[in-house]
Amino acid sequence: MRILVANVAAGEEDSEDGRFFKAVAVERWRKSFDLVKQPDTELVFRFPRRGVAGLEGEMYSYLHHLAAGEIFHAVVQAERDGFDGALVACFHDPMLWDVRQAVDIPVVGFGESSMVLAAMMGRKFGVVTISPYTIHDTEENIVKYGFRERCAGVRCTFEPGSEQEKAMVDARQAIEIFKTVARELIAEGAEVIIPGCGLLSSALRTASGAEAEYPRGVTDVDGVPVADVYGNAIKCVETLVSLKKAGSCWISRKGLYATASPRAIEVGQTVLDYKGPGFWDC
Repeated sequence: MRILVANVAAGEEDSEDGRFFKAVAVERWRKSFDLVKQPDTELVFRFPRRGVAGLEGEMYSYLHHLAAGEIFHAVVQAERDGFDGALVACFHDPMLWDVRQAVDIPVVGFGESSMVLAAMMGRKFGVVTISPYTIHDTEENIVKYGFRERCAGVRCTFEPGSEQEKAMVDARQAIEIFKTVARELIAEGAEVIIPGCGLLSSALRTASGAEAEYPRGVTDVDGVPVADVYGNAIKCVETLVSLKKAGSCWISRKGLYATASPRAIEVGQTVLDYKGPGFWDC
């Protein structure tokens, strides 16, 4: 199956950010996915040219939401391009529920899939996010997904966004800070810890620079499991694609994900037409 990985981080392909995505980030992300994905699953990473470059801007809701439209159009284009499914590669799941209304291919997000599986792994989970400015968005999604009673809390590492990018190369400091915050959540009753950031999750899973101490990555803190955000997401989208191909039920069009009527699409055409700078794939 062919799965699109739709990224929030933006930049031109030949820019400094674009070169980092190709040379460092995508390599680590592929490594994280490859640990669990089916051998015949092909992943294509799509980056928008328009949006927020770097994590510093992603910490603020209005910038994050303004850039999220690119995710919508990237997934819509993926369906037209013949992809079997799509994965929104951001823990805040931008446009996840919205784009599910618009396409007929399975779409999965890091945040929702990790919470669903964490709720199967233990009674309560805790989320370690990367900024005090992202706590409220994470808490809102927890309520939105119906997991308020299953969440022990959300804590942050107080690390600037630039440090998350550095952790893709050398994760040793990020690992120690993560473990410190995770222990606070464990003390509050968390039985599973979810890394609340795509970059942080990959840094923990691959443990770059700390492979000798963590040959399988950071999979637990004091015996409490650390959710494999990449593994959870790719297995969920693979499962939904397999169900769809088998003719099994895989989504409801009754309410939340109801397909827009022809008249609704007609009157909304001005916002559906995409005139942006587009995307590039890796």
